[in-house]
Amino acid sequence: MLRERFSRGLDAAALRLSESTSEDRALLGADLWGSIAHARMLGDAGILPKPSANRILRGLRSIARLAASGRYRLDPVHEDVHLNIERTLTRRIGKDGERLHTGRSRNDQVATDLAVYEREALLALELRLERVVGSLVVAARRPSAFRTVDGWTHMQPAQRLYWAGILGAHALRFARDLERLARVRASVRLSPLGSGALAGSSLPLDRRLTARLLGFDAPHPSSIDAVSDRDGAIETAFALALAQLHASQLAEELIIGSMGEVGRVRFGDAFVTTSSLMPHKRNPDLAELVRAESAGALGRLMAHLALVRSLPLGYQRDLQAGKPLLVESVRRAALTFDVLAPMIASAEFLSPKASGAATASVELVDELVRAGVPFRRAHVRVGAFVDRAERSQRSLASFSARELRSAFPEIPRKFRLPGPDEEPERRTVEGGSSRRSVERLLTEVEGRRRRAAAASVRELRRLRRLRRACGLPEQLFEIAPAPRGGH
Repeated sequence: MLRERFSRGLDAAALRLSESTSEDRALLGADLWGSIAHARMLGDAGILPKPSANRILRGLRSIARLAASGRYRLDPVHEDVHLNIERTLTRRIGKDGERLHTGRSRNDQVATDLAVYEREALLALELRLERVVGSLVVAARRPSAFRTVDGWTHMQPAQRLYWAGILGAHALRFARDLERLARVRASVRLSPLGSGALAGSSLPLDRRLTARLLGFDAPHPSSIDAVSDRDGAIETAFALALAQLHASQLAEELIIGSMGEVGRVRFGDAFVTTSSLMPHKRNPDLAELVRAESAGALGRLMAHLALVRSLPLGYQRDLQAGKPLLVESVRRAALTFDVLAPMIASAEFLSPKASGAATASVELVDELVRAGVPFRRAHVRVGAFVDRAERSQRSLASFSARELRSAFPEIPRKFRLPGPDEEPERRTVEGGSSRRSVERLLTEVEGRRRRAAAASVRELRRLRRLRRACGLPEQLFEIAPAPRGGH
């Protein structure tokens, strides 16, 4: 704690409010990377003697190894990750440790840490979300996925669809999320390091060197904006909130489908629980928890937006409250995606008996339109016919071709209503429900998944090379590691 100019230490309650070591644990790797890049630059630029810079670098790498082994604890007395590392370094190497902070401020340190963390976190989440997309595509390509179920609008039977089309639509949403995460990551391309507290430095800092060592494209062009900009954190929170909203919608569909009276989804045993009282229960608890995660994700996004809504330029301490919002958004999204992929892979997608609703009524309307009847008139006539049938407790499918032609003399003799399993093939329009259209959708989504995954892996390899060059253990940059395997 920097209190040298004051006569008293910080109040104990004030220290508890002020310290940020719990969330800073997630920034430890980023802070060490930034400090190594900064120390290297200080030596190369002649701001520090080379022997001092080299001692600092060796000390920082030894701390990094200790942290990677899980044996480095952040002390709340030192308030944050930055001071913890500096104090540890000084204890280990002596007065040269006091030189590390030359030409920088905790303001540009934390902005740099957040930028590095956002980039690493987004990359890790892309690889997780890619598994979710892959699980949906694999499930949609099972032979059983080309069985039909009622498609719903207003939670009522609307038109029959292949399960593959439903799963493919969810996969498409997650593919957009995957691409959105990559776009947000690509926008985190400027290095705040060297911006100082607000106005840069009169020392001859080589900001281009530190940007290059940290894997950024260039230094941030405005030191004022660099220390106060939190767009990357907020865009990350938005992208994750939207992805978790899509996860919640999928979970809701599966939960409803698993209801006994619906009977179109059966979860794998690893993703259900039973009741503490009722042994017959197969509760979709994990899907319910996935559904619930979207609430926190939306709340954290709104909290982050509210946090910065009235802040002037420059670093304000309010911004510290954004760190736990970002870290928790990443952590909860990682848990959600890690559960969702295997939950989909282990689920069975069933085709219960058709509901009996007159879902083929649209095909009858379309046939009248082909015969020259105006759509609105055809719609009214078919609607009245369905109403009469329901009142007499008959299903639309129970009417013979002769009865249909009697009611609708315009339709050709060869016309017959499609059965529930035949309906999807009648809609051959691009993007429609036919098998050919669904298979085109799955091919497109799989192509987007593969391209995104390949780009993510290339970036991961690039960053790993840079970290190796700085002597940093890779374990420091794992974001709640995902299980091995996948598609």
